[in-house]
Amino acid sequence: MAGKTRVAKYQADRTNQKLYFCRLSCQAAGSTDDKQLYQAHCETAIFHLYGAFLAFTQELGYFYSLNMSAPTLSDIEQALSERTQVSPEIQRLQQLQQQGFLANIERAYQRCLYAVPPDTIVDQTPSNTASPDLIVNVVTLSNQWLPDETTIREWRQQFLELIEQLRAGMVEF
Repeated sequence: MAGKTRVAKYQADRTNQKLYFCRLSCQAAGSTDDKQLYQAHCETAIFHLYGAFLAFTQELGYFYSLNMSAPTLSDIEQALSERTQVSPEIQRLQQLQQQGFLANIERAYQRCLYAVPPDTIVDQTPSNTASPDLIVNVVTLSNQWLPDETTIREWRQQFLELIEQLRAGMVEF
């Protein structure tokens, strides 16, 4: 039992650490006037915020004694249904992942990973045959979708409050 508690604590520490790194990135973004650095800090904050979601998902897997190294919400739900168990935490997270701040975090994370589709970028080159400067495009055009640090801070706070609520309901017997 003591080993399980240490593992569960490690998982909670990892989730908390990712939330802390997100906060630091938001602070760094708020204290810079450089546009590229601001974008880098905001993207870093989003990566850490999404990482906190993944870490909390893993924390839930350990709480339910599931042997999964990288569980998804549906993996946990399926494993629990095989045991005829239901997780209110998973249900709440799935709801927010479909429509809510978790959906926004996931969308922002995906946009950080993948380039904005070319049809959404207005061609600013003098002629279509000229090759555009990719660095300029990355900094001036593709960051229009990027949420500002205030929005990221709000998502972080909402997620932190949700985690605290869910952890309060997770009692080991």
